[in-house]
Amino acid sequence: MTETAPAILEWMSRTDPALRWQVERDLLDAPQATWRATRERVATEGMAARLLARQDPEGTWARGAFFPGEGWDPSEATGSGEGQPWVATTWSLSALREWGVDAAVLGDTADRIERAVRWEYDDLPYWGGEVDVCINSWTLSNGLWLGRDMSALAQWFADHQMAEGGWNCEWIEGSTRASVESTLNGLFGCSITSGPPAAPRSCVRRGTAPRSTCWSAGC
Repeated sequence: MTETAPAILEWMSRTDPALRWQVERDLLDAPQATWRATRERVATEGMAARLLARQDPEGTWARGAFFPGEGWDPSEATGSGEGQPWVATTWSLSALREWGVDAAVLGDTADRIERAVRWEYDDLPYWGGEVDVCINSWTLSNGLWLGRDMSALAQWFADHQMAEGGWNCEWIEGSTRASVESTLNGLFGCSITSGPPAAPRSCVRRGTAPRSTCWSAGC
């Protein structure tokens, strides 16, 4: 077990179920039955339950893909007129997935999102992704989690990998050098995909080869 101060472990063990089950599994080496029981509570208790309750009838959150949509009232989520972008569909799906919510809880959410929302960039179809590597990695992860066929978006990573093996979210602005952050997200997208097997394996091999990358996406 990772060496962690007992007081910190005790505190983390009393947090929201979305964190608690991961503490039990990864830090406390708890029996599978224990952490699975905690994980089953994630969708009905705490922050995940509150986020699920904020879902729009159309299946989206804040009526937008990456940013809140037109007409969204920030007070719906924050209690004030001041809003921020991290409440829209992509962010909310990613949070629910990473918190361990069972995809079955979301029912036909993926189909409703497909009908209701498109990307702010060029009005592109939601599950087809857009031009940003990091956004596409999250979209790929969320689509697979919800049971979508994401093979077309998986292929996107192979098609847009730079010669040095990485990616840069600023490629659309002319950048020709990979960035560390974009490459890590690209590799994550390749590693989890259930799409065409040759393309993701090739992406991972090229992306992890020792090449020159920069730390900022804008270089």
